[in-house]
Amino acid sequence: MSPQTGNDLHGSDPVLLLEEIGDGIGVVDRAGEILWMNHRLEALTAETLRRFCDCCRDLLSEISTDGTGRRTHLRSFRAGDSFWEVAITPLDGHQDRKGPFTRTVGVLHNVTAKQRVLDRVDQIDAAGADLLALDAKIINPLNVGERLGLIEGKIVTALQRLFAVKEFEVRLLDNATQRLELVTSRGIPPLPPGRFLHSSPEGNGISGHVAACGEPYLCIDSESDRLYIPGLDGGRSSITAPLLLHDKVVGVINVESKQPARFDDEDLLCLELFGRYIAMALNILDMLVVERYTTNQRVSGALRDEIAAPITAIRGAVEHLKRDPDVPATAIAELERAIASVENRVRGATGGPQVVLGVDRLDRSKGVDPDISGRRLAVLDDEEPVRDVVANVLAEVGGAVDRFSSSNEGCEAIARAAAEGKPYDVVISDVRMPERNGYEVFRIAKEACPRTQVILMTGFGYDPNHSIVRSTQEGLHCFLFKPFQAQQLVDEVRKAVAEWRGERPLTRSTPSA
Repeated sequence: MSPQTGNDLHGSDPVLLLEEIGDGIGVVDRAGEILWMNHRLEALTAETLRRFCDCCRDLLSEISTDGTGRRTHLRSFRAGDSFWEVAITPLDGHQDRKGPFTRTVGVLHNVTAKQRVLDRVDQIDAAGADLLALDAKIINPLNVGERLGLIEGKIVTALQRLFAVKEFEVRLLDNATQRLELVTSRGIPPLPPGRFLHSSPEGNGISGHVAACGEPYLCIDSESDRLYIPGLDGGRSSITAPLLLHDKVVGVINVESKQPARFDDEDLLCLELFGRYIAMALNILDMLVVERYTTNQRVSGALRDEIAAPITAIRGAVEHLKRDPDVPATAIAELERAIASVENRVRGATGGPQVVLGVDRLDRSKGVDPDISGRRLAVLDDEEPVRDVVANVLAEVGGAVDRFSSSNEGCEAIARAAAEGKPYDVVISDVRMPERNGYEVFRIAKEACPRTQVILMTGFGYDPNHSIVRSTQEGLHCFLFKPFQAQQLVDEVRKAVAEWRGERPLTRSTPSA
Protein backbone atom coordinates (compact mmCIF):
# COMPACT_ATOMS: atom_id res chain seq x y z
CA MET A 1 0.00 0.00 0.00
CA SER A 2 3.04 2.31 0.08
CA PRO A 3 3.54 4.75 -2.80
CA GLN A 4 5.71 3.59 -5.70
CA THR A 5 8.64 5.68 -6.79
CA GLY A 6 9.28 4.40 -10.30
CA ASN A 7 10.85 6.71 -12.86
CA ASP A 8 7.71 6.47 -14.95
CA LEU A 9 5.71 8.29 -12.29
CA HIS A 10 8.15 10.57 -10.44
CA GLY A 11 10.54 13.27 -11.42
CA SER A 12 8.33 15.16 -13.84
CA ASP A 13 6.58 18.50 -13.45
CA PRO A 14 3.06 17.02 -13.85
CA VAL A 15 3.69 14.75 -10.86
CA LEU A 16 4.89 17.68 -8.80
CA LEU A 17 1.67 19.46 -9.70
CA LEU A 18 -0.36 16.45 -8.55
CA GLU A 19 1.27 16.73 -5.15
CA GLU A 20 -0.03 20.28 -4.82
CA ILE A 21 -3.66 19.40 -5.56
CA GLY A 22 -5.88 19.61 -2.50
CA ASP A 23 -7.49 16.20 -3.08
CA GLY A 24 -6.01 12.76 -2.68
CA ILE A 25 -4.96 11.13 -5.97
CA GLY A 26 -3.87 7.55 -6.56
CA VAL A 27 -3.33 4.96 -9.28
CA VAL A 28 -4.78 1.51 -8.49
CA ASP A 29 -4.33 -1.78 -10.38
CA ARG A 30 -6.82 -4.62 -10.96
CA ALA A 31 -5.78 -6.32 -7.73
CA GLY A 32 -6.69 -3.25 -5.71
CA GLU A 33 -3.09 -2.30 -4.97
CA ILE A 34 -1.92 1.31 -5.06
CA LEU A 35 0.78 1.86 -7.68
CA TRP A 36 1.22 5.52 -6.81
CA MET A 37 -0.42 8.16 -4.63
CA ASN A 38 0.22 11.74 -3.65
CA HIS A 39 0.98 12.78 -0.11
CA ARG A 40 -2.59 13.88 0.65
CA LEU A 41 -3.92 10.42 -0.11
CA GLU A 42 -1.06 8.79 1.79
CA ALA A 43 -1.95 10.82 4.92
CA LEU A 44 -5.44 9.32 5.18
CA THR A 45 -6.46 6.46 7.47
CA ALA A 46 -5.99 2.81 6.54
CA GLU A 47 -9.77 2.33 6.39
CA THR A 48 -10.15 5.24 3.97
CA LEU A 49 -7.37 3.90 1.71
CA ARG A 50 -8.91 0.43 1.73
CA ARG A 51 -12.33 1.75 0.71
CA PHE A 52 -10.67 3.92 -2.00
CA CYS A 53 -8.89 0.88 -3.44
CA ASP A 54 -12.04 -1.23 -3.29
CA CYS A 55 -13.95 1.35 -5.33
CA CYS A 56 -11.23 1.49 -8.00
CA ARG A 57 -10.85 -2.31 -8.20
CA ASP A 58 -14.61 -2.92 -8.36
CA LEU A 59 -14.94 -0.42 -11.18
CA LEU A 60 -12.36 -2.25 -13.29
CA SER A 61 -14.34 -5.47 -13.00
CA GLU A 62 -17.59 -3.75 -13.96
CA ILE A 63 -16.72 -1.71 -17.03
CA SER A 64 -16.43 -3.02 -20.60
CA THR A 65 -13.13 -3.67 -22.28
CA ASP A 66 -13.95 -2.14 -25.63
CA GLY A 67 -13.15 1.43 -24.71
CA THR A 68 -16.68 2.57 -23.97
CA GLY A 69 -15.96 2.61 -20.24
CA ARG A 70 -13.18 5.17 -20.51
CA ARG A 71 -15.36 7.97 -19.10
CA THR A 72 -14.97 9.09 -15.47
CA HIS A 73 -17.18 7.35 -12.93
CA LEU A 74 -18.27 8.65 -9.51
CA ARG A 75 -18.43 6.47 -6.41
CA SER A 76 -18.99 7.39 -2.78
CA PHE A 77 -18.33 5.73 0.56
CA ARG A 78 -18.14 6.35 4.27
CA ALA A 79 -15.09 5.68 6.44
CA GLY A 80 -15.56 6.32 10.15
CA ASP A 81 -17.30 9.65 10.59
CA SER A 82 -16.18 10.97 7.19
CA PHE A 83 -17.91 10.82 3.82
CA TRP A 84 -15.91 10.61 0.60
CA GLU A 85 -16.55 10.88 -3.11
CA VAL A 86 -14.08 9.43 -5.63
CA ALA A 87 -13.89 10.22 -9.35
CA ILE A 88 -12.39 7.17 -11.10
CA THR A 89 -11.05 7.08 -14.65
CA PRO A 90 -9.92 3.70 -16.12
CA LEU A 91 -6.48 3.44 -17.76
CA ASP A 92 -5.15 0.77 -20.12
CA GLY A 93 -1.64 -0.51 -20.62
CA HIS A 94 -1.74 -0.78 -24.39
CA GLN A 95 -0.74 1.83 -26.93
CA ASP A 96 -3.58 0.82 -29.30
CA ARG A 97 -6.09 1.14 -26.40
CA LYS A 98 -7.76 -2.12 -27.45
CA GLY A 99 -6.81 -4.24 -24.47
CA PRO A 100 -8.57 -4.48 -21.13
CA PHE A 101 -8.25 -1.70 -18.61
CA THR A 102 -5.53 -2.57 -16.12
CA ARG A 103 -5.37 0.49 -13.92
CA THR A 104 -7.50 3.36 -12.69
CA VAL A 105 -6.70 6.81 -11.45
CA GLY A 106 -8.88 8.02 -8.63
CA VAL A 107 -9.39 11.52 -7.25
CA LEU A 108 -10.70 11.40 -3.68
CA HIS A 109 -12.69 14.33 -2.28
CA ASN A 110 -13.89 14.77 1.29
CA VAL A 111 -17.63 15.52 1.14
CA THR A 112 -18.37 15.22 4.87
CA ALA A 113 -19.65 18.80 5.12
CA LYS A 114 -21.81 18.36 2.04
CA GLN A 115 -23.20 15.06 3.33
CA ARG A 116 -23.93 16.63 6.70
CA VAL A 117 -26.03 19.28 5.00
CA LEU A 118 -27.85 16.63 2.97
CA ASP A 119 -28.51 14.63 6.14
CA ARG A 120 -29.89 17.71 7.88
CA VAL A 121 -32.09 18.46 4.88
CA ASP A 122 -33.43 14.90 5.11
CA GLN A 123 -34.09 15.46 8.82
CA ILE A 124 -35.89 18.71 8.02
CA ASP A 125 -38.03 16.95 5.42
CA ALA A 126 -38.92 14.29 7.99
CA ALA A 127 -39.74 16.93 10.64
CA GLY A 128 -41.76 18.88 8.07
CA ALA A 129 -43.71 15.79 7.06
CA ASP A 130 -44.50 15.18 10.73
CA LEU A 131 -45.59 18.82 11.11
CA LEU A 132 -48.01 18.44 8.21
CA ALA A 133 -49.31 15.05 9.32
CA LEU A 134 -52.58 16.48 10.61
CA ASP A 135 -54.60 13.29 10.74
CA ALA A 136 -58.35 13.96 10.71
CA LYS A 137 -58.96 11.53 13.57
CA ILE A 138 -56.60 13.55 15.76
CA ILE A 139 -57.40 17.05 14.50
CA ASN A 140 -61.20 17.03 14.20
CA PRO A 141 -61.98 16.62 17.92
CA LEU A 142 -59.63 19.48 18.84
CA ASN A 143 -60.54 23.15 19.01
CA VAL A 144 -58.28 25.68 17.33
CA GLY A 145 -56.28 26.33 20.50
CA GLU A 146 -55.57 22.64 20.96
CA ARG A 147 -54.67 22.30 17.29
CA LEU A 148 -52.16 25.12 17.54
CA GLY A 149 -50.78 23.57 20.71
CA LEU A 150 -50.24 20.32 18.80
CA ILE A 151 -48.32 22.18 16.08
CA GLU A 152 -46.29 24.03 18.70
CA GLY A 153 -45.23 20.80 20.35
CA LYS A 154 -44.00 19.44 17.03
CA ILE A 155 -42.04 22.65 16.36
CA VAL A 156 -40.38 22.45 19.77
CA THR A 157 -39.35 18.82 19.21
CA ALA A 158 -38.01 19.55 15.73
CA LEU A 159 -35.96 22.61 16.77
CA GLN A 160 -34.37 20.70 19.63
CA ARG A 161 -33.46 17.84 17.30
CA LEU A 162 -32.33 19.97 14.35
CA PHE A 163 -30.60 22.86 16.12
CA ALA A 164 -30.23 21.71 19.75
CA VAL A 165 -32.00 24.87 20.94
CA LYS A 166 -35.08 25.56 23.04
CA GLU A 167 -35.42 29.34 22.71
CA PHE A 168 -37.48 30.50 19.74
CA GLU A 169 -40.51 32.50 18.68
CA VAL A 170 -42.84 32.35 15.68
CA ARG A 171 -44.63 35.47 14.49
CA LEU A 172 -47.26 35.82 11.78
CA LEU A 173 -47.68 38.91 9.63
CA ASP A 174 -51.00 40.74 9.92
CA ASN A 175 -51.42 42.16 6.42
CA ALA A 176 -53.88 44.83 7.57
CA THR A 177 -51.59 46.37 10.21
CA GLN A 178 -48.21 44.96 9.07
CA ARG A 179 -47.70 43.83 12.65
CA LEU A 180 -45.73 40.69 13.41
CA GLU A 181 -48.09 39.00 15.87
CA LEU A 182 -46.57 36.46 18.26
CA VAL A 183 -48.03 32.99 17.67
CA THR A 184 -45.89 30.86 19.95
CA SER A 185 -42.58 31.09 21.75
CA ARG A 186 -40.36 29.28 24.22
CA GLY A 187 -37.78 30.96 26.41
CA ILE A 188 -38.08 34.40 24.78
CA PRO A 189 -40.22 36.85 26.80
CA PRO A 190 -43.07 38.53 24.86
CA LEU A 191 -42.98 42.23 24.19
CA PRO A 192 -44.56 44.49 26.82
CA PRO A 193 -48.25 45.36 26.21
CA GLY A 194 -48.63 48.18 23.73
CA ARG A 195 -45.28 47.51 22.03
CA PHE A 196 -45.30 45.92 18.59
CA LEU A 197 -42.97 44.70 15.87
CA HIS A 198 -43.83 45.68 12.30
CA SER A 199 -42.59 44.47 8.95
CA SER A 200 -39.99 47.15 8.26
CA PRO A 201 -36.30 47.11 7.26
CA GLU A 202 -35.36 49.44 10.10
CA GLY A 203 -36.45 50.10 13.67
CA ASN A 204 -38.24 46.80 14.25
CA GLY A 205 -35.39 44.47 15.04
CA ILE A 206 -34.12 41.57 13.01
CA SER A 207 -37.60 40.02 12.74
CA GLY A 208 -39.05 43.19 11.19
CA HIS A 209 -36.10 43.38 8.79
CA VAL A 210 -36.48 39.75 7.70
CA ALA A 211 -40.25 40.12 7.21
CA ALA A 212 -39.76 43.21 5.07
CA CYS A 213 -36.84 41.91 2.99
CA GLY A 214 -37.84 38.25 2.77
CA GLU A 215 -34.26 37.09 3.37
CA PRO A 216 -32.88 35.09 6.33
CA TYR A 217 -30.51 36.84 8.72
CA LEU A 218 -27.57 35.56 10.78
CA CYS A 219 -26.63 37.49 13.91
CA ILE A 220 -23.14 36.43 14.99
CA ASP A 221 -22.92 38.69 18.04
CA SER A 222 -25.86 40.72 19.32
CA GLU A 223 -23.59 43.25 21.02
CA SER A 224 -22.27 44.47 17.69
CA ASP A 225 -25.39 43.95 15.51
CA ARG A 226 -27.29 47.19 14.94
CA LEU A 227 -30.55 45.43 14.04
CA TYR A 228 -30.74 43.25 17.14
CA ILE A 229 -33.42 44.10 19.71
CA PRO A 230 -33.06 42.24 23.03
CA GLY A 231 -35.33 39.21 23.19
CA LEU A 232 -33.83 36.22 25.00
CA ASP A 233 -32.39 37.25 28.38
CA GLY A 234 -28.65 37.31 27.79
CA GLY A 235 -29.04 36.50 24.10
CA ARG A 236 -25.82 36.80 22.12
CA SER A 237 -26.58 35.29 18.71
CA SER A 238 -29.57 34.37 16.59
CA ILE A 239 -30.86 33.11 13.27
CA THR A 240 -34.08 34.50 11.80
CA ALA A 241 -35.83 33.22 8.68
CA PRO A 242 -38.98 34.25 6.81
CA LEU A 243 -41.99 31.95 6.77
CA LEU A 244 -42.71 31.68 3.05
CA LEU A 245 -45.92 30.44 1.50
CA HIS A 246 -46.01 30.51 -2.31
CA ASP A 247 -42.94 32.79 -2.09
CA LYS A 248 -44.91 35.30 -0.01
CA VAL A 249 -43.74 36.24 3.48
CA VAL A 250 -46.44 35.27 6.01
CA GLY A 251 -44.30 35.52 9.14
CA VAL A 252 -40.89 34.87 10.69
CA ILE A 253 -39.22 32.35 12.97
CA ASN A 254 -36.48 33.55 15.29
CA VAL A 255 -34.08 31.22 17.16
CA GLU A 256 -31.69 32.62 19.78
CA SER A 257 -28.78 31.47 21.93
CA LYS A 258 -26.83 32.86 24.88
CA GLN A 259 -23.58 31.89 23.12
CA PRO A 260 -22.00 34.28 20.59
CA ALA A 261 -21.41 32.77 17.13
CA ARG A 262 -23.62 29.82 18.05
CA PHE A 263 -25.05 29.55 14.51
CA ASP A 264 -23.62 29.53 10.98
CA ASP A 265 -24.81 29.80 7.38
CA GLU A 266 -25.72 26.11 7.31
CA ASP A 267 -28.04 26.61 10.30
CA LEU A 268 -29.59 29.60 8.56
CA LEU A 269 -30.29 27.58 5.40
CA CYS A 270 -31.85 24.77 7.41
CA LEU A 271 -34.05 27.14 9.42
CA GLU A 272 -35.29 28.76 6.21
CA LEU A 273 -36.26 25.33 4.83
CA PHE A 274 -38.02 24.33 8.05
CA GLY A 275 -39.79 27.70 8.09
CA ARG A 276 -41.59 26.76 4.88
CA TYR A 277 -43.10 23.73 6.60
CA ILE A 278 -44.18 25.88 9.56
CA ALA A 279 -45.88 28.30 7.17
CA MET A 280 -47.75 25.45 5.47
CA ALA A 281 -48.85 23.93 8.78
CA LEU A 282 -50.19 27.22 10.14
CA ASN A 283 -51.92 27.89 6.84
CA ILE A 284 -53.68 24.52 7.06
CA LEU A 285 -54.89 25.41 10.57
CA ASP A 286 -56.23 28.75 9.37
CA MET A 287 -58.05 27.07 6.48
CA LEU A 288 -59.62 24.58 8.89
CA VAL A 289 -60.84 27.43 11.08
CA VAL A 290 -62.24 29.39 8.14
CA GLU A 291 -63.92 26.23 6.85
CA ARG A 292 -65.50 25.65 10.26
CA TYR A 293 -66.62 29.29 10.46
CA THR A 294 -68.18 29.37 6.99
CA THR A 295 -69.75 25.93 7.45
CA ASN A 296 -71.43 27.10 10.65
CA GLN A 297 -72.71 30.21 8.89
CA ARG A 298 -74.08 28.15 6.00
CA VAL A 299 -75.72 25.57 8.26
CA SER A 300 -77.13 28.27 10.52
CA GLY A 301 -78.69 30.11 7.59
CA ALA A 302 -80.21 26.92 6.17
CA LEU A 303 -81.60 25.94 9.58
CA ARG A 304 -83.10 29.38 10.11
CA ASP A 305 -84.81 29.28 6.72
CA GLU A 306 -86.12 25.76 7.29
CA ILE A 307 -87.67 26.66 10.66
CA ALA A 308 -89.07 30.06 9.64
CA ALA A 309 -91.94 28.66 7.55
CA PRO A 310 -93.32 26.25 10.22
CA ILE A 311 -93.17 28.96 12.89
CA THR A 312 -95.05 31.37 10.62
CA ALA A 313 -97.71 28.69 10.05
CA ILE A 314 -98.04 28.10 13.81
CA ARG A 315 -98.45 31.83 14.40
CA GLY A 316 -101.19 31.90 11.78
CA ALA A 317 -102.94 29.04 13.57
CA VAL A 318 -102.75 30.90 16.88
CA GLU A 319 -104.32 33.98 15.30
CA HIS A 320 -107.12 31.76 14.06
CA LEU A 321 -107.59 30.27 17.55
CA LYS A 322 -107.86 33.74 19.05
CA ARG A 323 -111.11 34.20 17.14
CA ASP A 324 -112.54 30.99 18.58
CA PRO A 325 -114.54 31.82 21.77
CA ASP A 326 -114.20 28.24 23.01
CA VAL A 327 -110.40 28.47 23.32
CA PRO A 328 -109.32 29.84 26.74
CA ALA A 329 -107.18 32.97 26.79
CA THR A 330 -104.68 31.21 29.06
CA ALA A 331 -104.10 28.56 26.39
CA ILE A 332 -103.52 31.25 23.76
CA ALA A 333 -101.03 33.01 26.05
CA GLU A 334 -99.20 29.74 26.72
CA LEU A 335 -98.92 29.05 22.97
CA GLU A 336 -97.54 32.53 22.30
CA ARG A 337 -94.94 32.12 25.07
CA ALA A 338 -93.90 28.77 23.59
CA ILE A 339 -93.58 30.27 20.10
CA ALA A 340 -91.54 33.19 21.43
CA SER A 341 -89.25 30.77 23.28
CA VAL A 342 -88.71 28.69 20.12
CA GLU A 343 -87.94 31.83 18.10
CA ASN A 344 -85.41 32.99 20.71
CA ARG A 345 -83.71 29.61 20.71
CA VAL A 346 -83.57 29.53 16.90
CA ARG A 347 -82.01 33.00 16.86
CA GLY A 348 -79.53 31.84 19.46
CA ALA A 349 -78.61 28.66 17.62
CA THR A 350 -78.34 30.28 14.18
CA GLY A 351 -77.21 33.80 14.95
CA GLY A 352 -73.50 32.99 14.76
CA PRO A 353 -70.75 33.85 17.21
CA GLN A 354 -72.27 37.15 18.41
CA VAL A 355 -74.85 35.49 20.68
CA VAL A 356 -75.09 33.52 23.95
CA LEU A 357 -77.33 30.47 24.07
CA GLY A 358 -79.76 29.32 26.72
CA VAL A 359 -80.36 32.63 28.48
CA ASP A 360 -84.06 31.77 28.82
CA ARG A 361 -83.17 28.41 30.38
CA LEU A 362 -80.83 29.82 33.01
CA ASP A 363 -81.76 28.59 36.49
CA ARG A 364 -83.03 31.69 38.29
CA SER A 365 -84.72 29.90 41.15
CA LYS A 366 -81.72 30.30 43.47
CA GLY A 367 -81.35 34.06 42.95
CA VAL A 368 -77.82 35.45 43.21
CA ASP A 369 -74.86 33.09 43.18
CA PRO A 370 -73.01 33.32 46.53
CA ASP A 371 -69.63 32.81 44.85
CA ILE A 372 -70.20 35.52 42.22
CA SER A 373 -72.23 37.99 44.32
CA GLY A 374 -70.36 41.27 44.72
CA ARG A 375 -67.38 40.24 42.61
CA ARG A 376 -65.99 42.92 40.31
CA LEU A 377 -66.30 41.71 36.73
CA ALA A 378 -65.19 43.44 33.49
CA VAL A 379 -66.74 42.49 30.14
CA LEU A 380 -64.90 43.64 26.99
CA ASP A 381 -66.48 43.07 23.57
CA ASP A 382 -67.01 45.43 20.66
CA GLU A 383 -70.14 43.49 19.62
CA GLU A 384 -73.01 45.06 21.54
CA PRO A 385 -75.31 41.97 21.59
CA VAL A 386 -72.78 39.63 23.18
CA ARG A 387 -71.41 42.33 25.48
CA ASP A 388 -74.85 43.16 26.85
CA VAL A 389 -75.99 39.54 27.16
CA VAL A 390 -72.83 38.46 28.99
CA ALA A 391 -72.98 41.47 31.30
CA ASN A 392 -76.70 41.03 32.00
CA VAL A 393 -76.33 37.31 32.76
CA LEU A 394 -73.51 37.94 35.22
CA ALA A 395 -75.29 40.89 36.84
CA GLU A 396 -78.38 38.72 37.27
CA VAL A 397 -76.43 36.23 39.38
CA GLY A 398 -75.00 39.00 41.56
CA GLY A 399 -71.83 40.19 39.84
CA ALA A 400 -70.80 43.86 39.90
CA VAL A 401 -70.28 44.18 36.15
CA ASP A 402 -68.60 46.91 34.11
CA ARG A 403 -68.91 46.65 30.35
CA PHE A 404 -66.60 48.11 27.72
CA SER A 405 -66.99 48.36 23.95
CA SER A 406 -63.38 49.51 23.53
CA SER A 407 -60.43 47.36 24.53
CA ASN A 408 -58.32 50.46 25.17
CA GLU A 409 -60.98 51.85 27.49
CA GLY A 410 -61.32 48.48 29.21
CA CYS A 411 -57.57 48.05 29.69
CA GLU A 412 -57.26 51.55 31.13
CA ALA A 413 -60.09 50.79 33.57
CA ILE A 414 -58.44 47.47 34.56
CA ALA A 415 -55.10 49.16 35.27
CA ARG A 416 -56.75 52.06 37.09
CA ALA A 417 -58.84 49.77 39.30
CA ALA A 418 -55.77 47.81 40.36
CA ALA A 419 -53.83 51.01 41.09
CA GLU A 420 -56.69 52.16 43.33
CA GLY A 421 -56.62 48.89 45.25
CA LYS A 422 -59.90 47.65 43.78
CA PRO A 423 -58.81 45.25 41.03
CA TYR A 424 -61.26 43.23 39.00
CA ASP A 425 -61.79 39.66 40.15
CA VAL A 426 -62.51 38.37 36.62
CA VAL A 427 -62.04 39.90 33.16
CA ILE A 428 -64.07 38.44 30.28
CA SER A 429 -62.81 39.64 26.88
CA ASP A 430 -63.26 38.84 23.20
CA VAL A 431 -60.00 37.84 21.50
CA ARG A 432 -60.61 39.98 18.44
CA MET A 433 -61.10 43.66 19.19
CA PRO A 434 -60.01 46.65 17.09
CA GLU A 435 -57.38 48.19 19.38
CA ARG A 436 -56.00 45.23 21.32
CA ASN A 437 -56.20 41.48 20.90
CA GLY A 438 -57.14 39.06 23.64
CA TYR A 439 -53.57 38.28 24.59
CA GLU A 440 -52.79 41.94 25.21
CA VAL A 441 -55.90 42.27 27.40
CA PHE A 442 -54.76 39.18 29.30
CA ARG A 443 -51.24 40.54 29.81
CA ILE A 444 -52.47 43.94 30.99
CA ALA A 445 -54.93 42.35 33.44
CA LYS A 446 -52.26 40.04 34.87
CA GLU A 447 -49.68 42.81 35.16
CA ALA A 448 -52.22 45.02 36.91
CA CYS A 449 -53.09 42.25 39.38
CA PRO A 450 -51.68 38.72 39.05
CA ARG A 451 -54.65 37.24 40.93
CA THR A 452 -57.19 38.60 38.44
CA GLN A 453 -58.61 35.73 36.40
CA VAL A 454 -59.14 36.13 32.64
CA ILE A 455 -61.63 34.36 30.37
CA LEU A 456 -61.30 34.84 26.61
CA MET A 457 -64.15 34.45 24.10
CA THR A 458 -63.77 33.70 20.41
CA GLY A 459 -66.22 33.15 17.56
CA PHE A 460 -66.20 29.53 16.32
CA GLY A 461 -62.64 29.20 17.59
CA TYR A 462 -61.35 31.93 15.27
CA ASP A 463 -58.31 33.45 16.94
CA PRO A 464 -56.25 35.28 14.28
CA ASN A 465 -53.58 36.45 16.73
CA HIS A 466 -53.48 33.07 18.50
CA SER A 467 -54.21 34.79 21.82
CA ILE A 468 -55.67 31.64 23.34
CA VAL A 469 -52.55 29.50 23.12
CA ARG A 470 -50.26 32.32 24.19
CA SER A 471 -52.46 33.22 27.16
CA THR A 472 -52.99 29.59 28.17
CA GLN A 473 -49.22 29.18 28.46
CA GLU A 474 -49.15 32.07 30.93
CA GLY A 475 -52.12 31.23 33.14
CA LEU A 476 -55.36 31.93 31.27
CA HIS A 477 -58.30 30.63 33.34
CA CYS A 478 -60.26 29.36 30.31
CA PHE A 479 -61.65 30.26 26.90
CA LEU A 480 -65.19 30.05 25.54
CA PHE A 481 -66.12 29.42 21.93
CA LYS A 482 -69.14 31.39 20.74
CA PRO A 483 -71.95 30.63 20.74
CA PHE A 484 -71.72 29.27 24.30
CA GLN A 485 -74.35 28.47 26.87
CA ALA A 486 -75.22 31.10 29.47
CA GLN A 487 -74.95 28.46 32.19
CA GLN A 488 -71.44 27.60 30.96
CA LEU A 489 -70.48 31.26 31.33
CA VAL A 490 -71.80 31.36 34.89
CA ASP A 491 -70.05 28.10 35.76
CA GLU A 492 -66.68 29.29 34.45
CA VAL A 493 -66.93 32.62 36.26
CA ARG A 494 -67.78 30.74 39.44
CA LYS A 495 -64.70 28.53 38.96
CA ALA A 496 -62.58 31.63 38.36
CA VAL A 497 -63.63 33.38 41.56
CA ALA A 498 -63.17 30.10 43.42
CA GLU A 499 -59.41 30.57 42.89
CA TRP A 500 -59.54 32.61 46.08
CA ARG A 501 -61.67 30.15 48.06
CA GLY A 502 -60.39 30.10 51.63
CA GLU A 503 -58.78 33.55 51.22
CA ARG A 504 -60.14 37.06 51.43
CA PRO A 505 -61.70 38.04 48.10
CA LEU A 506 -60.01 40.74 46.11
CA THR A 507 -62.97 43.10 46.33
CA ARG A 508 -66.60 43.22 47.22
CA SER A 509 -68.97 45.65 45.54
CA THR A 510 -72.68 46.26 45.42
CA PRO A 511 -74.10 44.23 42.51
CA SER A 512 -75.20 46.38 39.58
CA ALA A 513 -78.81 46.24 38.44
